[in-house]
Amino acid sequence: MNRRLFFKIYDHTLNNEAVKKAAVFLTEASKPVYVFFYGLGFLLLIVRHSADVKGYIIVPFAVLVVNTVLRKVLNKPRPFVREGIERLVSHEENGSFPSNHAASSMIIAFSWLWVYPPIGVLLMVLALFTGMSRVMTGVHYPLDVLCGWAVAAIGGLIGTVV
Repeated sequence: MNRRLFFKIYDHTLNNEAVKKAAVFLTEASKPVYVFFYGLGFLLLIVRHSADVKGYIIVPFAVLVVNTVLRKVLNKPRPFVREGIERLVSHEENGSFPSNHAASSMIIAFSWLWVYPPIGVLLMVLALFTGMSRVMTGVHYPLDVLCGWAVAAIGGLIGTVV
């Protein structure tokens, strides 16, 4: 089912030039956007003299460490490697599962829920589109993205309790 869904999404992207351009733009633009918002959130917490700044740093860091360890251990091939398809964005051939883009964008969105919830919700919506763009450009399977989001969601929920 994962491969079949991947090809439905990927083939639709290849057959629609506007969708292809949007997917490439989103997957390439998302990283600097999330880096900017993460830094901005950190600055806002510093200016507010908030005790939440520790959690704002520790929780995303922990999520990315867990996600990276999972990727290294599982070492699943990317779609463009396994399927021999064209990738629409430049990417290394390293492990695909779970998606670091999906996990990092979602945990930064979760972090913004602590700083300013309306921006956090907006960033969550963008994280959903970011994850989808990774499938559309041929660098992740849908399950890679879903599991990246799940790692972030679990980490974010644990971070709010601890």
